[in-house]
Amino acid sequence: MTDQSNRILSELPQRLHHNAYVCANQERTRQFYEDIIGLPLLATWVEEAEFPQFPGRRLSYSHTFYGIGDGGALAFFEFPDPEAAAAFKAQQQPSFIHIALAVSDAAQKEIKQRLTTAGKPVRQVDHGYCTSIYVQDPDGLIVEF
Repeated sequence: MTDQSNRILSELPQRLHHNAYVCANQERTRQFYEDIIGLPLLATWVEEAEFPQFPGRRLSYSHTFYGIGDGGALAFFEFPDPEAAAAFKAQQQPSFIHIALAVSDAAQKEIKQRLTTAGKPVRQVDHGYCTSIYVQDPDGLIVEF
């Protein structure tokens, strides 16, 4: 029998710090997450780096973070270089690949109202143990509340 205790970290990660995605337009993404959903924009900056896909080229990109209640965030990258933007473009994913955020009933109702007021299609599903609402962000990322 193998001792499995040495395979598990002695101290597990405390929480998810952030999930990162690529967006086509930071302002459009900001309008959705901050103005419509109501998540606070925590930080925005521009960086420059070399990527394996583009050896010998330094590419600039913008990086934003939108806060959630546990201190984590949703993060988004935008690449102004057309070739890099095409290479890193957000891809439409099947509905099983999505971000799910736990919210109170009151917050869910408020988010649903904000989305409806903004004319965003909302899908509601009763899973039996909870009810979820689903919406697509401007780049097709499915977000569940």
